Amino acid sequence: MHDICTMASSTRPRETITVLSHHKPPNIPGKSLITLLVTLPPNAATPPHTHGGAAVLALMLRGASRDQMNDGEAVVRGEGETFYEAPGCHHVKGENACEGKETQFYAVFIVDDEYFEKEGYQGLLVLDAEMQEKNKHEAGKRDE
Repeated sequence: MHDICTMASSTRPRETITVLSHHKPPNIPGKSLITLLVTLPPNAATPPHTHGGAAVLALMLRGASRDQMNDGEAVVRGEGETFYEAPGCHHVKGENACEGKETQFYAVFIVDDEYFEKEGYQGLLVLDAEMQEKNKHEAGKRDE
């Protein structure tokens, strides 16, 4: 198992992400199927992000999560409920919705092998600020 992220922001705790499995099913060539366990401590939030072009299906294990995708309304999902993020989806809000309790869910990613080979597990969670910084860096290279 690999931990992807256990960072804390200056204002709220962050999620912990653990890789549980990584498969390359022969019936979907060029794709990887990756299962993660996401744990949100009390008051935790994930900054706005995308998932590197992956399709993501999440299953709530315990607690509840308040999520907003793209321009939609924020939705609270509890134990046993699922949510889906299509490739390119902008996850603008993701936070623990259970006061004083931990929230956990499985997230199953279907991602292009080519993208994964370049970006690794870290590339499965692309924070908006990281994307902006990467774009600035690439623009600076073109201007040189």
